[in-house]
Amino acid sequence: MEVEADIGAESMKDESFFGPLDILLITALLGIAAWWFMKDKKKDSAYKSYTIQPTALGSTTDTSGNSFIKKLKTSGRSLVAFYGSQTGTGEEFAGRLAKEGVRYQMKGMVADPEEYDMGELVNMKEIPNSLAVFCLATYGEGDPTDNAMDFYEWLQNGSADLTGLNYAVFGLGNKTYEHYNAVGIYVDQRLEELGATRVCELGLGDDDANIEDDFITWKDKFWPSVCESFGIETMGEDVSIRQYQLVEHTEINTDRVYTGEVARLHSLKNQRPPFDVKNPYLAPISVNRELHKAGNRSCMHIEFNIEGSRMRYDTGDHCAVYAKNDDENVEKLG
Repeated sequence: MEVEADIGAESMKDESFFGPLDILLITALLGIAAWWFMKDKKKDSAYKSYTIQPTALGSTTDTSGNSFIKKLKTSGRSLVAFYGSQTGTGEEFAGRLAKEGVRYQMKGMVADPEEYDMGELVNMKEIPNSLAVFCLATYGEGDPTDNAMDFYEWLQNGSADLTGLNYAVFGLGNKTYEHYNAVGIYVDQRLEELGATRVCELGLGDDDANIEDDFITWKDKFWPSVCESFGIETMGEDVSIRQYQLVEHTEINTDRVYTGEVARLHSLKNQRPPFDVKNPYLAPISVNRELHKAGNRSCMHIEFNIEGSRMRYDTGDHCAVYAKNDDENVEKLG
């Protein structure tokens, strides 16, 4: 038994503890570990070498794009018509004034006060015979329109010296509101307080009546005042020329004349579905009563009958008023 034990021990000593396959696996594991370690080290060195480059000091943003003074000078213009408009009427009036300026040796441009630096009004005196016109609407409870808000606050909170600035103001408002033309009235007064020179009296347009006529009436005074202030010779009848001219056409097929239709001819006389914004349904009024009245303002409850129109009312749908003249009265007028 002792001989057998000795032989077994000697045979175990002769056998290697690691075989070739074991050595191969260990070598592979060590290689993978070394590769993983080197990869992480490269990442760390990459992160450490990354730096944020600071912006050069003294760099400024180019603000020439919002300089109306620069545009006036480079284009040889001397008239700028600013507008504060919520529905587009003020912008239209400003555009007409800028366009008509050519007749009076004053090339003009239209400007949205929200897009320009209104503080440059102090530099208007650098342009000979320059003029700034403001067509400003009053919105809501005596507030300026969205695009004129910053300019309005600048006037309220600032104390710029506007000496040498020639200006005129036309306000757009509605007399049914308490603060009628509050913005136009304030801007006209405030510009004078800051030293600017008024070249024409304040014009006030009433949208509850006929704001187009109000504007034309004011404009007929505006241009003669401008000519007098700048020593410009008037151009005769052209001073009070209006934008539209009445031309009477006698040989017209009245069946081919639109009478308020949005898209399809005679769609208001010959109603047929489907009805939409371009083919409105003339809904009769079934209920019309006053809920309450306070001063000059009234709140009405009105119901429209859309039975048979194949339409369904949804919250937010709009109604419009289609006014029709009495045929008998029209014939009396000829």
